[in-house]
Amino acid sequence: MKNVFYCLLVIFVSSCSSSQKMTIEIAAQDKVELSYPQYEMAMVDLKNKSGKPVGVTVLKQDDGGFVRGFGLGMMASESVMLEGENILILSNQADAPIKIKVDAAESNSRPVKIGENSEVRTFTLENTTGKSIPLLIPSVMNPNLSPFSKSGVDLKIGQEILFKAGGKKYVLLVVDETIKNGDVLNVAALLKERKSELNL
Repeated sequence: MKNVFYCLLVIFVSSCSSSQKMTIEIAAQDKVELSYPQYEMAMVDLKNKSGKPVGVTVLKQDDGGFVRGFGLGMMASESVMLEGENILILSNQADAPIKIKVDAAESNSRPVKIGENSEVRTFTLENTTGKSIPLLIPSVMNPNLSPFSKSGVDLKIGQEILFKAGGKKYVLLVVDETIKNGDVLNVAALLKERKSELNL
């Protein structure tokens, strides 16, 4: 509770700045809630400065409904979109404190509309190659899958996952009922197959 109060206080005090930067410490088995009501839409850059993964979840402030979420790996960086009426929750499931660097700024982007009652699928994106694989998940994050790494995601059915080729964006896959909770998707294989289909 003390951590939550401190984080919200820092945000409030620095609300007049164009970008809000801070490093927060989350106690073991604890979580921190962040919100930026002064922005209609914020882009929040997160850097995990610890050797433990961090749970990142966006919830509706009024009823606690799920909006988007993913797992931030150890020493990893990602960006997440946060509407002004929603809250961002960073969860530490480890048995030791962790530190997260947070940099929030107003964004002109707008979230992609997906059915309010769409089911959520919890699965893993795996990079089985020795090269990084950059992806785009509109309104969620733009993950850069490190070589031989895994990234957990919680995405609603209907959510698109995109990739870039030749300066253009293409759909890699759309989350649907064929993806089950706990599935591990080989992104390199999916990317190869999709590029073949598109003659890229």
